[in-house]
Amino acid sequence: MPREDLGSLLVQENHAALLDLARKRTARVLRYVSGRLYSADEDEKWRAVRALGALVEDRKITSQRKVGDLLRRFFWAMNDESGAVPYGIPEAIGEILARRTEFQDEFLPVLCSMLTHEDMIQTGPIERGVIWALGKVGPPVAHHSPAAVKALAHLSWSHPEAETRSVAAWAHSRVNNTEATGGN
Repeated sequence: MPREDLGSLLVQENHAALLDLARKRTARVLRYVSGRLYSADEDEKWRAVRALGALVEDRKITSQRKVGDLLRRFFWAMNDESGAVPYGIPEAIGEILARRTEFQDEFLPVLCSMLTHEDMIQTGPIERGVIWALGKVGPPVAHHSPAAVKALAHLSWSHPEAETRSVAAWAHSRVNNTEATGGN
């Protein structure tokens, strides 16, 4: 299938067709969708996040090992040493951890630490992505990191950017299970 067709399926959010194609060409579809996470176009990034969620949710397409490897690559991209600018990556991590809960014990503490440990704290759109990811995961965040819950509460009123305050308030309400809607 040509790249243009993959792009069309992503734009249409035709997850059923993406899943069909991924059953035949898993690596190619995952690579394409993962590449769209880095898009400067917010709509394209969010379509990629949702498509990735659909792909990892299908255990016949994405085995335990494949999802673990994907998460490790994404966390590596979040590391300063990777040299990557990880736009869309925290959102993808949150989407995966929300849909494949068996990975939460291993990876959620690392995601939480991106708000609580000084040497791992992110800024700007990456920080906002981490905040969104924690909100997407929801109540398990409180179990894994009470410090992250406090950080979300603090950011919801103290962050200098209104958009980040809003996302933090949404995430904090989701983590505390007081609101189940919102976000992308």
